[in-house]
Amino acid sequence: MSNTDLAIQYLNAFCAGDLRSLEPLLADELCFRGPFHTFRSASGYLESLRNDPPEKAGFEILSITENKDSVAVFYEYQKPDRVVSVAQLFTFEYQKIRDVLLIFDGRGFG
Repeated sequence: MSNTDLAIQYLNAFCAGDLRSLEPLLADELCFRGPFHTFRSASGYLESLRNDPPEKAGFEILSITENKDSVAVFYEYQKPDRVVSVAQLFTFEYQKIRDVLLIFDGRGFG
C-alpha cells in the first residue's frame, strides 16, 4: 500500500468515526500536532478521540502531494454545520503514520 493510500485510509476512518480502523495505521510513537492538541503517542491520541469522538463527516480531496516519506493532503472537511478547509501532512515510517501536522483555521470552533 502506498503512503497516499495510507493517508486516504486514515481520512476515511477518521471521518467515519471508525477508531478501530484508525488504530492499526498509527505508529506507537505517533507525534500529532494540530491547532488544539499535541500528542506524543498513538495511545494518547486515540484516548482523546475515544473521550471526544469525531462526528461523522464527509471530505473532498482538493490536492495531494507525495514525497518519499510524506504525503500532504488538502481537503474540505464537510461537517453537518460547516465546511472547513484543511491541510494535513503525514510522515510515514515502516508503513505506519509516524507524524501528523494538522492545519486549519480554528476560529469559530469551541
